[in-house]
Amino acid sequence: MREENLTAWICTALMRIGTRMATGFDQHFAGHGITQAQFRVLLAVWQQGGADGIAPSALADHLLIERGTVSVLTNRMVERGWLTRKRGKNRRTYHLALTEVGEQVLQEVIPHAEALADDTLSGISLDELRNMRTNLECIETRLRDHAPTDE
Repeated sequence: MREENLTAWICTALMRIGTRMATGFDQHFAGHGITQAQFRVLLAVWQQGGADGIAPSALADHLLIERGTVSVLTNRMVERGWLTRKRGKNRRTYHLALTEVGEQVLQEVIPHAEALADDTLSGISLDELRNMRTNLECIETRLRDHAPTDE
């Protein structure tokens, strides 16, 4: 591989890995009735929102997804009783917060997700994992700093 193709190779590898990991999660957790996208939303609302919840726009920014995708995902999760919409500072805004049912689903799935992550990354040394985290944090920061606008 030529050096000038290295960045393209890494980016396409990350996309392939992300697709495979999402598919594997969905297959692994089908019996729990949750997808990886729903899991990521529940986890983000729990970690980022606290008791007050999180604005859908902030959730989209955190997850690096489109705001319309957040609406589609969260509408279904509200219907299932996993999330609730709390009134925002004015009548046009709201925040998403976990319900008791949503928190139960999340707490049930977290240990399984951690075990799947451990299995997926087994055989990689702790130092390599730390370096990988540092590199992925750099990529994520770059993506956040250069996010496309909704215009």
